[in-house]
Amino acid sequence: MQLSTLARRLVTDPGARRPLLIAATERLRGHLRGHPGARIGRRVVMSGPGEYRLGRGSCLRDGARLYVGAGAALVLGPGAAVGARSVVNVVSGVTLGAGSQISWHCQVLDTDFHEITAPDGTSRPVSAPVVLGEHVLVGTGALVLKGVTLGDGAVVAAGSVVTRDVPAHTVVAGNPARPVGAVAAWR
Repeated sequence: MQLSTLARRLVTDPGARRPLLIAATERLRGHLRGHPGARIGRRVVMSGPGEYRLGRGSCLRDGARLYVGAGAALVLGPGAAVGARSVVNVVSGVTLGAGSQISWHCQVLDTDFHEITAPDGTSRPVSAPVVLGEHVLVGTGALVLKGVTLGDGAVVAAGSVVTRDVPAHTVVAGNPARPVGAVAAWR
């Protein structure tokens, strides 16, 4: 579409203006919160004393809730997104590679929140970093737990509970999530 055609459409079609206005507002919100180039939706809660590193073109969608603890960092690569009403809780570190997408109502937790002691007196680690490679897709309602690495191009099916690493270009599903196939690409 040529610029003159686009400009004419914006003037004559009020419905065409809404998506542009929303995108501009989200970019402004990102800029005002100290993350130029990132888009931040409505009612996004970013709390905690930790570090937020939002790459250019990354997006926190409406109602996402994020907590980053002291000494921890949440890193979103270029074009990465956290879906609407999703929860990301960071105590050690969570990284989303370029183009990775977390769908809506998901949870990414790098902590158990409580110390768990085995009968022999040993304690399990309370937290471990979570890493999503590049172009990873996490389906709606999925739960990604501490210490998990999702390889580049991996796909997590809706409602899955991911407790172990997922190899690159693998589709996982279920509770606990298990490989169910391979994937070349997704969009």
